Amino acid sequence: MERGLPHGRSLAGAVTRLTPKSAKKFILDNTALMAPPHVPEVFLHLADEAHDLWLRTEEELAAIGLPPPFWAFAWAGGQGLARYVLDHPETVRGKRVLDFASGSGLVAIAAAKAGAAAVIAADIDPFCE
Repeated sequence: MERGLPHGRSLAGAVTRLTPKSAKKFILDNTALMAPPHVPEVFLHLADEAHDLWLRTEEELAAIGLPPPFWAFAWAGGQGLARYVLDHPETVRGKRVLDFASGSGLVAIAAAKAGAAAVIAADIDPFCE
């Protein structure tokens, strides 16, 4: 079985048309620097619900070789975990932290701010690099 992206799209051709420079431009053109509502200590390049990126359909993004932009949103679960880590830094201080399916990287950033010894943010989406 061919390995695929979320929602069954094949990896073939996905995001391969984008260079790091064009990916950066895409991110900067389609997001704004803002703090998630529950984690005002961290600023991320995010799309809000009124932003064009949110309004684009999955089919439109697929046509230009992009997976859904899960990285462009600070999901509620990540905000809750990041808030907990920042409010209870002893849970990560001096430890190695893996933020798996990192998306925007919010939890990884919170862990680093809270004093983790090392942080790895891992995600399959190349925009999360």
